Formats: sequence, structure tokens, C-alpha cells
Amino acid sequence: MNPPRYYDAHCHYSNLKKHYDGFVIAAVSMDSSSSLETLSLRSESILAGVGIHPWKVHEEKLELVSSMVDKADFIGEVGLDYRFAKAPKELQSNYFNFFAQKASETGKLINVHALDAWRDAFNVLTRAGVKRAIFHWYSGPEDLLKDIQGAGYYITVNPSITFQQKHKRVVEKAPLDIIITESDGGYEYRGKLLEPTDIPAVIPLLAKLKGVNEDELLRVIESNFKKAYQL
Repeated sequence: MNPPRYYDAHCHYSNLKKHYDGFVIAAVSMDSSSSLETLSLRSESILAGVGIHPWKVHEEKLELVSSMVDKADFIGEVGLDYRFAKAPKELQSNYFNFFAQKASETGKLINVHALDAWRDAFNVLTRAGVKRAIFHWYSGPEDLLKDIQGAGYYITVNPSITFQQKHKRVVEKAPLDIIITESDGGYEYRGKLLEPTDIPAVIPLLAKLKGVNEDELLRVIESNFKKAYQL
């Protein structure tokens, strides 16, 4: 196996189940069944996360995933979604608060979905005393970036940076020491199934936006990933 060159901090790996040489992948889960499957796919290059996505909270019981947290490398994908989720905000909040408390108690990283709920999600994490968190595919308020950095949290940069202007503007403003790459692989976006192999094409643009060469960028991303996941 070649040494890892790329880091994918948020991937629905159970939807792909392919080998990606040269990648270290943080595999997130959506519900109890995908959490079980993700745990079974754990390997030297695959970190396993368990959780209940805000799109699924009205269909899932917390107890089914709660018992898996101790076996996982991290918690996720969990959070709040004020745009697409069918579940009421109160139910989403109950589930997210539960997982934030679990992250605080166990010291595990929490991988957060927070569409149109970025500040609310941040406040949940800080109130719970969470020490390590990733805001996945961050396209939230630019003024929240300083708070995210101050709390020791991270954001992930998705291949959509090549066409999604809001995401691109955020990345331009974000400090390099809080940025990690992700693919959101296994998720179909605009008719394309995303994969970890989409990440290399993002590196030249990201390096240009941050004013560093590509090798330096890859070193920083590796360092950020390892700090976030305590590798």
C-alpha cells in the first residue's frame, strides 16, 4: 500500500465499499443500520463513525446507535438541518444534544451536519463542552469562522468549491489551520456520485485560494486531519 497522500474527513463509505489506495477516510453513518455496517468496514485506513443524521431522526431510536459509540472512532454524521429535514427542530435538537453530550463524555470527535443551522449547532457543541468537532461542507456565516477556530474545531472543504460560490467564499476567508478536505463520497449531488477520488482535483484550486503550494497544502491538511481525529 502506498503511504496516504489524501485525507477524506467525511465520506459515506458504506455506500461505496471500494478500496482507495493513498487515502485515509473518515466513514460517517446515517442511521443504525449504516452505523453497524461502517463499524464492520473499519480498517487501518478507514475510521468508523456512528450516528443518526438529522434527516433520519424521526425514523430512528437513539438507543440503537448509543450502544455503538464506544466501538466507534468518532461520532457522525449528526447535527441539525433547518432546510431539508422532515423532523421538527425540537426532535433534531434532542438527538443532536444527546450526541454532543456523548462526544463530550467520551472525548471523541463529532462530525456535524448543520445546514442553515450553523450557529445553533456551534452553540450546542460549546455548551456541551465538546473539544473536537468538524463542520462538514461548511457554507455558513463567515463571522462564525473565528469562533470555530477559537473552539479548536474544523471545517471541511468539498469538491463543490469548484462551482458553489458560497462555499468558495467561506474557504477564502477560513484560516488554513481549520481546513480539511472531504468528498461526501457515497452521496449523489447534482447527478454525480461523489467519491474520495474527487479530492485530488480540488487541491490546485484550494492551494491557489490559500496562497500556498500544493505540497504545503497537503502537509497542512494531513496535520489538521490527524489533530482532529487524534491519530
